[in-house]
Amino acid sequence: MAKLDVFQSMWAMEYRRPDGFELSLEEKIKKISDAGFIGVSFDIGYHTFDTIQEAMPLLAKYKLDLVYNAFVKSVPHYQEIIDFVASQPIQPRFIAIVGQIEPWNVDDVANVTKQWMATSEKVGIPSHVEIHRNCMTNDLLFTLQLMQAVPDLLMVADLSHALVNQEYYLPLHELAHQRMSEFLTKAEAFHGRVATREQVQVPFLFPQNKPWLDLFTSWWKEGFDNWISRHGKVSDDACVFLCELGPPVYAITDANGAELSDRWEEALVMKEIAEQLWNDAIASA
Repeated sequence: MAKLDVFQSMWAMEYRRPDGFELSLEEKIKKISDAGFIGVSFDIGYHTFDTIQEAMPLLAKYKLDLVYNAFVKSVPHYQEIIDFVASQPIQPRFIAIVGQIEPWNVDDVANVTKQWMATSEKVGIPSHVEIHRNCMTNDLLFTLQLMQAVPDLLMVADLSHALVNQEYYLPLHELAHQRMSEFLTKAEAFHGRVATREQVQVPFLFPQNKPWLDLFTSWWKEGFDNWISRHGKVSDDACVFLCELGPPVYAITDANGAELSDRWEEALVMKEIAEQLWNDAIASA
């Protein structure tokens, strides 16, 4: 039976509090494992290779799987990343590429994307492309054109970026629904965060943000439905949902620099929401 594996972001385990307190790497990984997450994500380009290497025995100790987000500048740069990833004792489910090339010409971006995909295929590591601001997929409409130009491209759906970039208002108009549905047909993995049309991450349990939570849960459910349709209900494949509630400045803070909500508790709630949505999708498939 197809299943959902919920991961937790290592970036999201940072506090960035005014007093400077942080957990150690092992404390973070143990906390993730104890909470029932299946794996973790590291951000290549933010986390160093040394940090990732240090984490490898800890991931094995606490029996956690791995995915990467990679901020990639060029084809040679991705080769360096692939060489490092392939050399490590734990191989990732996939790499989510955040392509740091200018989205000026879709044919040029498509050509580079195909080279990135070929680079990872040589070592048997799947590569997907994440929709993300300040990179080649900054704009949803350009991203849809890129998906048409690279038909076998699968996407990582961090829909908070798409919403903020498009500034969609509630209720969504018909074309907005259509464009997001087009994107979700190729969503292979999901990043969990709730945005509004102006803020990339909001405390989604606050009552004023419930309409936005409802929007995101509807998108995740639609994406799960599409994923199950592509892979098959009785497949042994697993869909990855990554809770990625970032620290400040993603997380909103008060005048003293303290966060307005408990992101760890939110991550646990988000895990439950995703799992319930998945169960609903399987039941209706």
